[in-house]
Amino acid sequence: MPGNGIEPRYLAGRDEYVELFTKSLKSFEDGLPRNTVVSGLRGTGKTVLLRRFKIIAESRGWLTVEREFNERFSEEEVFAEALVGDIISKATEVSIIQKAKQFGKRIGDILKPEELTAYGISYKPYYKGKKQLLEDHLKEMLVKNWEVFKKAGKKGVVFLYDEFHTVKDAKDKKSFPLASLLGAISYAQRNGCKYYLCIGGLPIIMTNLKTAKTYTERMFELREAGNLEPTEAEQAIVNTLKSSEYEFEQDLVNKMISETRGYPYFIQFYGYFTIENTSKKKLTLSDFTKIREKLLKELDKNFFVDRLNLASGKEKQILFAMAKIGESDIETSKIKSASRMDKHVMLELIKRLIEKGLIYRSDRGKYGFSLPLFRDFLLRAR
Repeated sequence: MPGNGIEPRYLAGRDEYVELFTKSLKSFEDGLPRNTVVSGLRGTGKTVLLRRFKIIAESRGWLTVEREFNERFSEEEVFAEALVGDIISKATEVSIIQKAKQFGKRIGDILKPEELTAYGISYKPYYKGKKQLLEDHLKEMLVKNWEVFKKAGKKGVVFLYDEFHTVKDAKDKKSFPLASLLGAISYAQRNGCKYYLCIGGLPIIMTNLKTAKTYTERMFELREAGNLEPTEAEQAIVNTLKSSEYEFEQDLVNKMISETRGYPYFIQFYGYFTIENTSKKKLTLSDFTKIREKLLKELDKNFFVDRLNLASGKEKQILFAMAKIGESDIETSKIKSASRMDKHVMLELIKRLIEKGLIYRSDRGKYGFSLPLFRDFLLRAR
């Protein structure tokens, strides 16, 4: 069943990621701070991984905070409100539980907002106009509230932040939410506070992090969620069907793996659409071939068209030019040649396409599509 971060019946090809996250938690518990970045294209299962990490962390006695970000969180005031709100909300939650256990009262009758400081919770709003650096504000909130979590008997707090590639610093606006967070988390960790930062996003996330702080490569462990290997993709299909009344013949499974190239979302879409649009329980390659054109039209409509429409006419020219060349590591010189545009105009359009999440910088002077199979769609649309 394709969806946005819906837990699959069978999680294929991600055992190593789960094992490494578990090890990193244990390492942090033993005193060595860890943080994780889950990077990947759309539809590769980043959100599913973050939710699996949540289950693992909570089973080991960690508290977890979840949030999905977007562009507006690049404003310092909005970002500060979100992060401090997460800290205070979680601190209040554990304080209420502790007090309820102590006095045997109903949780809803216990803590009033004005009582926060009485239970060790430190809070003050962030006002940029008062000239306090956001990083200093976040340091204060993290460090002062750590005792609340420690007294509650929790091993630490894991921040599971999704779509975090949308958060970036802007020197021209003097807004530095990302650098402030990294500096504050690093400071808190050095001072014995067990705050684990686990963030997920498109590949541009690594560029944003490195731009914000030069030491991020030492601060984070990178997990790249890509497409599944053929054997893993086959497991994803076959093992999911085991708990259903449906069966796919091997030729059909092979065809789906080939066309989806092992990308989790597309495997889900192909399987679901095939079952929904046939009346048989045992499905063959011939059954799939009959509905394939209909499937591609539905896929284009549901996944690709709206995203393409985010681009202006000139930006679409860049996308179609890139599609002629390849799928990833496309050099700017080749884009210029295929689009026949002025270099400065082309670079500005590329910048806008990155901001819209349609392409990403894969290397110096090289770019790729942020959406799996987007090139195939562009060639069909063309």
